[in-house]
Amino acid sequence: MGHRQSVGLAAVGAIAALLMLIGSVGAASTSSVKIGEAGGKYHFSPATAFVNVGGSVTWTNGSDAPHTVTSDSGTELGSATVTAGKTFSHTFTTTGTFQYHCTIHTYMVAKVVVLAAGVTAPPTDTSAPLAAERPNDGPALILFLVGLSGGILALRRFRRTTYDPTER
Repeated sequence: MGHRQSVGLAAVGAIAALLMLIGSVGAASTSSVKIGEAGGKYHFSPATAFVNVGGSVTWTNGSDAPHTVTSDSGTELGSATVTAGKTFSHTFTTTGTFQYHCTIHTYMVAKVVVLAAGVTAPPTDTSAPLAAERPNDGPALILFLVGLSGGILALRRFRRTTYDPTER
């Protein structure tokens, strides 16, 4: 492998790694909550959603009944009735924990934890009857690792190869 090819491969690997890192930082600014039914009871899933300041949460009604998303205290959350198949979204502007419920089915309770910008959310709360859908990060991680490995290998090879100006 020539000098130019090694440098090119290293650059491609570094750019791929950087793009993967940039993509993973932006992913924390939104969260989804499903409104569902299990065992004859309606629920919010996950029971605890995480989002960064400035991020939004979207509730999707996947059940056959109408629901609301209403703050337990304060006025942060206050949806109109969310009918079957419809959504409600809210953007959070301050950090804190916001507990909410459904005014139609008062046993339905959950919370949103709003983190400071740049703070990574902990794993999703899996205690809810249905786990929230989450994008599959596996392919992105594999691409990141392949790009990083390719860049490292190219740099190592480049360092071992002496530059010969007569080589073209």
